[in-house]
Amino acid sequence: MNAQARNQKPSIISGAIWSVLDNTVSQVITFIIFIILAKLLTPSIYGMLSVSLLVTQFFRNVIFDSIATSIVRMKSPTPVDYNSAFFLCFSLSVPAFLIVFLFAPAIEAYMKVPELANVIRGTGIIIVLSGLSRTHEAWLTHNMMFRPLAIRSICSISIGGVVGVVLACKGYAVTSLVVQQVITSLISLVVLWVTTPWKPKMKISKDSIRESVGFSKHVALSNITNFANQNSDVFFITYFLGTAGAGVYSAGKRIVNTLNTVLSSALMRVSLPAFTRYKNDLNEFGKKYLQATYFTVLVTAPAFVGLSALSHDITFLLLGQKWMPSVPIMQIVSAVGFVTSIGYYNHSVMFARDKPEWQARLTLLYAISNVLAFYIFVRYGLIATALVFSIRTILLYPVSAWCALTLLNLTFRQYIREIIVPIICAGGMCMILIGMQEFTLLNESWAGIAVKISFGAISYFILIFTITSTSRKTMILSLAGKIFKRG
Repeated sequence: MNAQARNQKPSIISGAIWSVLDNTVSQVITFIIFIILAKLLTPSIYGMLSVSLLVTQFFRNVIFDSIATSIVRMKSPTPVDYNSAFFLCFSLSVPAFLIVFLFAPAIEAYMKVPELANVIRGTGIIIVLSGLSRTHEAWLTHNMMFRPLAIRSICSISIGGVVGVVLACKGYAVTSLVVQQVITSLISLVVLWVTTPWKPKMKISKDSIRESVGFSKHVALSNITNFANQNSDVFFITYFLGTAGAGVYSAGKRIVNTLNTVLSSALMRVSLPAFTRYKNDLNEFGKKYLQATYFTVLVTAPAFVGLSALSHDITFLLLGQKWMPSVPIMQIVSAVGFVTSIGYYNHSVMFARDKPEWQARLTLLYAISNVLAFYIFVRYGLIATALVFSIRTILLYPVSAWCALTLLNLTFRQYIREIIVPIICAGGMCMILIGMQEFTLLNESWAGIAVKISFGAISYFILIFTITSTSRKTMILSLAGKIFKRG
């Protein structure tokens, strides 16, 4: 680790600027590519890709992310720790790919989706590429060097997207999506290896591997259950309703997930290494946690609630008439999207306080409830599935918050005090936007959406500055000034 990275003062705000830029630009590019491909391809093809990516995401989340988390949560990992993590990731990626390659026909037969095996085998290459790059991501994340990560995302997504669009225009259908994903991962690998100061060496340690595996096994269990929690809806939809239903449902969640990544995942990526610096100072840790939660819900609550209110117009203008069945899904899921955004911090607290077993138990609860709920209700249609997803999110969130608050010696009263005002103001903004839907001249047009977004944003901040305390107003203005100055 170089001296500059080691001496860099950790800050959620400064680290988040590059991280938000990374997520914003990459997600905008990804979404533009999605819009283009959605007009060229059918929901059924997108559903097939969604299922195949579940397989690669499973291994990435369970193996590579678990090992990376064990490194990022350390206060001062050594080069040997990173070398050992790289050795683990790569040595496990090859057998993981072989398992996917061999069992792809069985998955196709079980899901009853023709040609799914070839798609799974094609996307399976991403597993090996991820094994070669995940430790580099962990190094940059721990040192809060998000500029190389931003370069990686922009380059890989742009090149992969262009290749995918060209192939789709030439009629390669699902092959275009597979090649797009593989090219994106390959370019990502190359850029990370070129831009990361740390390079893997053969200097590894059995003690480091043992310590990493010991921590990772708890994170892996958490990631397995979290994977089931996040993706069981797509799995059961494909099984009961087919790939077309999965494509429509995934499109409904796509915009929500894009917004969540831009506004929330960047802060999650910054929060773990930043929170780790305060792990032994609970008073300061608690202040940082509540502050981060407040500013996140301040931004995400109006964004997600506003998306719910404008889902019809956005879907019609961006994706076209054939994707309109995804509108109800988007409305239902986006209404509670901000709950997921602030929940990221609860996970970071548990990892930073060295309680991965708490996270494992929590996500096990999530996974069991999700699998049971989706297995029962998916057969009743896509809207029922979206309702179950959102209701479960709301009912189980207090458990996640309780874990973080307990570890930080905070109370629910303190927590609710931080989030209640933005939520109330977002609800008021939503009612205003719903009322504006009566003006038909503003519906299904870009000018109409611009007017609604502008009016909604103005009304939200008027409500915020009317209801919130003077100290909060000062904090908001101070944060805005810092972001503007550093930007």
